[in-house]
Amino acid sequence: EVLWILGVLIYLLMMATAFFGYVLPWGQMSFWGATVITNLFGAIPVVGEALRTWLWGGFSVGDPTLNRFFSLHYLFPFLIAGVVILHIWALHVTGQGNPAGIEVKDPKKDTVPFTPYATIKDGFGMVLFLVLFAYFVFYNPNGLGEPDNYEIANPLKTPAHIVPEWYLLPFYAILRAVPDKLGGVILMFGAIAILFVLPWLDTSKVRSARFRPLYKQFFWIFVVVCLGLGYCGGQTPDKILIHVGDGGFDITDLSRILTIYYFAHFIVLLPVLGLVEKPKPLPASIADSVLPAKAQDQAAS
Repeated sequence: EVLWILGVLIYLLMMATAFFGYVLPWGQMSFWGATVITNLFGAIPVVGEALRTWLWGGFSVGDPTLNRFFSLHYLFPFLIAGVVILHIWALHVTGQGNPAGIEVKDPKKDTVPFTPYATIKDGFGMVLFLVLFAYFVFYNPNGLGEPDNYEIANPLKTPAHIVPEWYLLPFYAILRAVPDKLGGVILMFGAIAILFVLPWLDTSKVRSARFRPLYKQFFWIFVVVCLGLGYCGGQTPDKILIHVGDGGFDITDLSRILTIYYFAHFIVLLPVLGLVEKPKPLPASIADSVLPAKAQDQAAS
C-alpha cells in the first residue's frame, strides 16, 4: 500500500509541475488557464479566499503569480526526485510484483530478479515513450497545443473556449459536469484522491486481471470512459451530440454520465466484483504462469 501511495503521489506532483510549467509561456491560454484553476481554490470554505490570494500574490493573476509558479516549477522536480527515492525504498522493502500477481512463497526460489527482467521491460517502455516524444518534439510540436497560446496574455480579452492541456482534460470535464462550483472542485480533486485508497477498494484476493475475465472487461470500459472524459474536456460544454427537438444530448450530459461511471468503477464495481467474481485457478508458482502447458508437463515429467 505504501508503494502504491508513493506512486500516486509522484503522479500528483507531476501534474502540478506540468500545470506550473504551462503557465510560464504567459500566452492567452496560459493566463486564462491559470485564472480558472486558481479560482477553484476560492470555492473552498473558510480558507479559500486567503489561499487564492496567496497563490496569486495579489488580487488577480499577474507578475507575482508568474514568479511564484516559475519557482514552484523549478523546485517541484527536486521534490519528485525525493519521493522517487522513497518509492524505490518501498519497492525494495516489499519486493517487485509480477505479471501473474502471485504471492511469493519462497523469496530465494520464486522471485523475479529486477535485472534483467524489470530493467528490460522498463527500458522497452522508455524507448517507446521516447519515440512518441521525439515525434512531437521534432515533427509535430504544435500537435497538442492551443493556437491561442501564441497570443500574449491579455486580461481584457477572454478566449472563446478556455481549456487546460490535454493531460488535464478528463479532470476538467469532471469539474464542468457539476453545476455547483464547490461540488465540481470536490469531485475533480476526488477523482485523483480516490486513487490513494484504491488498494483498500479492491476486495479481490487475486491480484492479476489475467485470471479475472469479468474484471478485465470492466477495466477496458474504464479506459474508454477516461478517453471519453478527455474528449468532453476539450469540447465546448454546450456542443450538441444528439439533437432532440429544440434541445438535445450535449457534451455536459455525456460528461455527467462518464463521471458517474468513473466513481462507480472504484466505489461500487471494484468492491462488488472482488466478492462475486469467480477467478480462474491460480498457478502454483510464477514459473508455472509463464510456461506453456506442454512445457509444464515436460517439466513435471
